[in-house]
Amino acid sequence: MKSFLSFIKIFFQSFIIIFIFQNVFASEKKIATEEEVKKLYDSIVRIYSIVPPDARTANSLGTERRGSGVIIDDKHILTIGYIVVEADTINIGLPGGKTVPGELVGYDHTSGFGILRTINSTKLNPLKLGDSDEIKVDELLFVMPYPDQGQASAANAVSRRSFAGWWEYYLDKPIYTFPMNYSWAGTPLINQQGEILGIGSLFVSESLSPGVSSPGNLFVPINDLKPILKDLIDNGRRTKNIKPYMGLSSEDSTGKVSVTRVNENGPAAKAGIMPNDVILSVNGKDVRNMTEFYKTVWGLGGPGTVLKLDIDRNEQKLSFELTTMDRNDFFVKPKYY
Repeated sequence: MKSFLSFIKIFFQSFIIIFIFQNVFASEKKIATEEEVKKLYDSIVRIYSIVPPDARTANSLGTERRGSGVIIDDKHILTIGYIVVEADTINIGLPGGKTVPGELVGYDHTSGFGILRTINSTKLNPLKLGDSDEIKVDELLFVMPYPDQGQASAANAVSRRSFAGWWEYYLDKPIYTFPMNYSWAGTPLINQQGEILGIGSLFVSESLSPGVSSPGNLFVPINDLKPILKDLIDNGRRTKNIKPYMGLSSEDSTGKVSVTRVNENGPAAKAGIMPNDVILSVNGKDVRNMTEFYKTVWGLGGPGTVLKLDIDRNEQKLSFELTTMDRNDFFVKPKYY
């Protein structure tokens, strides 16, 4: 009886997926066959990681993390890095259901991409990297998580505006999609040719435009990976254009940048910066939002750059000197990394 119910569940999931694909592709005068759908699933994996409780990201991201990934060559798997950063145990669920141990090959803090591989030799079926610069607004795409992580869904690319994140993160042209898929973490965004255009990173409440309630997702464009992929595989990280790290979280606040958190033992904490401080200027240049703040800091040099921050603390103007560092040196490395 149990096997019969499993069969029925798989049958209906397959029927729904094929129905969605046929409608999506039919609107573009293209047809996706059942065989083409199955072939895409041959390249999508499940990722489960365990992070030590003393890791820097344990409180903010948790010690057990789950998501999807996509095979990009005969050895490597692409995912969103926050699923695996600081993890000392990584398990990869392969197409077909078998689970094998994996390891982190490389992580890029700037883009958020993570590269994995299976520890044991495993046959992998890769998908081709597409060209995310060619995405058109309102283009129909497909969000495809590993089956037990969530349902696949059609989505429209609705915006390519910039994004600034509170964790010292900025993307110039991320891909915003609508409607939302609830299983976005590490999930590939696939075009009608079966190519990878992006990797799922976030839920966003305003995908269409700022101020318009439109729950959707944000994907990191695959073209951001191409210049650094070899570096990540060969060196575990990017070796050029490394951004200086301050060790703080911030938010936009009516024409100001407010500090919301300071990471323990990070550069900002050592400099004396505190939560609720308002950042007025960096090396004499006024900053009014996170985008200006990040671009100003990053434009001054790489890790080790010394910043002079003018701060408003309880209506008192103070100045602090902050020596930035390499973000890769701040986070815990897995034993095998």
